[in-house]
Order: sequence, then structure tokens, then C-alpha cells
Amino acid sequence: MTPEEEVRRLNKLIRQYETVYRTTPDPDQKERVERQLKELSSYREKILTVNVIREQDLEEVEDGEDPLANAPQLKVLLAKNSADPSGDAVPSFAAGDGTPTAAQEEMFHLALYARHFEREFLPLLTEKKLKLDFKYSLDRDAFYNSFQAIQRNISAYRVEGKRLADGLVSRDMELEIRKRAMKLTRLIQAEAARFFRAVVRFCSVLIEDAHGDMVKCLNCNGVISFDSIEGVRILQGRTVGGALVDLRDFATEAVTYLNIPEIEGQESDRADRH
Repeated sequence: MTPEEEVRRLNKLIRQYETVYRTTPDPDQKERVERQLKELSSYREKILTVNVIREQDLEEVEDGEDPLANAPQLKVLLAKNSADPSGDAVPSFAAGDGTPTAAQEEMFHLALYARHFEREFLPLLTEKKLKLDFKYSLDRDAFYNSFQAIQRNISAYRVEGKRLADGLVSRDMELEIRKRAMKLTRLIQAEAARFFRAVVRFCSVLIEDAHGDMVKCLNCNGVISFDSIEGVRILQGRTVGGALVDLRDFATEAVTYLNIPEIEGQESDRADRH
């Protein structure tokens, strides 16, 4: 890698960490990110000191379509995950230090979306935080079981991958397990896409109600707060209506990233319940 390429790489990392620093509500993570920003900036300065690099050589070079161009929140989640301590970060699905396959990378990204939803938005979908009329309270409560099923399948995918990586299966079984892993990948992605589409529809109805009669969402103007046991959350201080907009936008990005065609028959059945 040339000095110019290394500085461009560092510039990109610095911008990502700066985004994390501005957006994270976690003071511990903010402190870790601040340390990493100082280290990256110091390393960049050392390179610039010993190399003559023209400013135009540091301009971003387009190297093909950015696969995450439509997933700005995922980019932030990736940067946050790399800033987390190893025990808290979502690990790669690749074996050891190996390079993940395309499917493993997609599952890793879905795991990041799922963890963020669980940490930041699932606490919103409770009777205490989101007061709804009877029909929509049933829809709200149904999301928990659907989400837990996705989490279990992600864990099963990781277990299957580990069995292969550790050589715990015979050669005769290896091909069968690889086929099963591919089938599980498609299943998880399809279920996740249906789940996030349902979340988008659910939030959209309540957001519309918040600008109208407010008979479906009964506390849209209420302000969200979390106690010390619940911990620091990004929705702290947001109105319920504003939090629903945040959740809808997050779920919309997840649907766009997953890029799974909507199967009208299955989706419409679920839409009737949301």
C-alpha cells in the first residue's frame, strides 16, 4: 500500500469514528473512540511528515460501487462495533482470522442490525414506553417473539459455521451441512426482511396517527426516559413519535440492505396483523 493509499484509508476511518463519537450516547464508548481517533490522527501525521503527498492525491478514488451506499446506519454500526471491547463486539462469522465469505459478511451485517434493534429499539416496544390501543398493543407485543426467532436462527447459523471450522463433522457430512447453512442463510434473511417490513408498516400507521387524532398511539407526545438499570439509550429524551420515526427509518434501511423480494401472498397475510 502506498503512503497516499494509507492516508486515504486513515481519513476514511477517522470520518467513521468521528461519526460514532458524535452519535454514541455511551460515555465509555465515546472515551474509547476518542483514544482511537487520537491514535489514528497521530499515525496519519507521522506518514505526512516523512512523505511528500500532494493534496489531490488524497482525494477519494472511486473503486466501484459502494455496497453500503444505501446503508449509512450500517456503516456507523460497523465503526461502533470495531470500537467495542472484544467481549462486547459482534464477532465475525469467519473462522479465526480468515476472510469471511459473502454470505458470512451479509449475516454479520444482519447480526449488527439485530443487535442495534435489540439494544435501542426493542425497549421502546413495551407497554411502559409505547401506550397503544388494544389492537396495536397486540401487534407491538408480537414483535418480541418474531425477533427472538430471528436471533435464535442467527445463533444456529454461527454454530453450524463453527462446527465446520473446527472440523467436527465428517467429510460425508460436510457437504450436507454447507447446503443446510446456505438454506438457513436464505431463511434468516427472508424472515428478517419480513420482520423489518412489518416494523415499517407498524411505525408508519402510528406516525400518521400522531399527526392526526392520536387514537392508536396514546402517548406520541410523551418523552422517553430510561432509568439507571436500563442504561444509556439513544432514544433518551426523544418523544415517542420521534422515536417511531427513528425506528421506521432504521427498519427501512435494513429492508433495503437485505434486498429480499417481497412475496405478496406471505407478506399480505402478515400486513393484516400490522
